[in-house]
Amino acid sequence: MKNDIAVFGGTFDPVHLGHLRSAHHVRSILSLDQVRLVPSFEPPHRKFPESTVEQRLAMLRLAVLDFPGIVIDDREILRGGSSYSFDTLESFRGEFGSRCSIHLIMGMDAFNKFDAWYRWQDIGHLCNIIVLKRPGNSLVFSSLMNDWIKDRECSLEQLKGQPGGRICFVESEQIDVSSTEIREDLNRGLKPSMQLTTKVASYIQVHKLYQGRYINA
Repeated sequence: MKNDIAVFGGTFDPVHLGHLRSAHHVRSILSLDQVRLVPSFEPPHRKFPESTVEQRLAMLRLAVLDFPGIVIDDREILRGGSSYSFDTLESFRGEFGSRCSIHLIMGMDAFNKFDAWYRWQDIGHLCNIIVLKRPGNSLVFSSLMNDWIKDRECSLEQLKGQPGGRICFVESEQIDVSSTEIREDLNRGLKPSMQLTTKVASYIQVHKLYQGRYINA
């Protein structure tokens, strides 16, 4: 039987240290076998990525070299079309079986809009949801979301061994950085190397990514 995993989706355009350290933090606190970074092919709620699929995958492969237990899963890219989390998690559940604990990692910004996601309530049956929040984050949700959360919220200890259906809010010292800010800095001729692994920063420089125009995404 396969070990428990966490799933962390996104465009990763580019992948940065905030992504990697958040994934490492979740893997550590839950003693997981793997955290799978799942790059989207066509994100349904934002513009199509600026870099190509091949470039995003190349950056991800370079980024995880220094983070054991964090691996790349390209199923959304292979599937093509709109990258809905429900479809992806249904695929994971079919692969890993009903007993495996599958945890979906989300930041607070994404979770605040979770009730606009495709089949969002069904997602909650396929996995547990781990919401990363910074100390002092205010939690403001719709009444529908509040009721939905109330029936599912649990502690980290209660989360362990649960295949799905739970929500856990985890405080995390996340790096204050976003892929959008990195792209904008690069476009302005700045080098945000402290927010990227050395290998990813070098790849971006060699391939001249995100340069020459302002990215508004």
